[in-house]
Amino acid sequence: MAHKTSSQHDGRAKRYGLHLPVYFRELGSPSWLEGTTENISYTGALFQSSARLALETTLELRLEVAAATAGRDPAEIRGKGVVVRLEQRNVSETTIALAVAMHDCRIVRRTSVGGSPVGNA
Repeated sequence: MAHKTSSQHDGRAKRYGLHLPVYFRELGSPSWLEGTTENISYTGALFQSSARLALETTLELRLEVAAATAGRDPAEIRGKGVVVRLEQRNVSETTIALAVAMHDCRIVRRTSVGGSPVGNA
């Protein structure tokens, strides 16, 4: 049985089941953490990670949404968010699902030079 903790009610936007790489860090932290989205909506994202964060933690987010194609650099959504729900899926697992309400988002193209978004601010 899933254990859920929430600081918000369930007035929910339509979710899209997309499994995309997400990079995040606490606001002001130099270290990026990694996860994978489970679903996204126009209001936020639910993603899995081994990082245990407190409710209402403010995050910087980088969500990869498009791979590089001929003549086009990869795209990502950058923004800020707040942890509004935590879900421990299985007591024996270290993975936790983080529901994050996103704001101040923009879509940007990363230049191919520089590799992974981890470490690029």
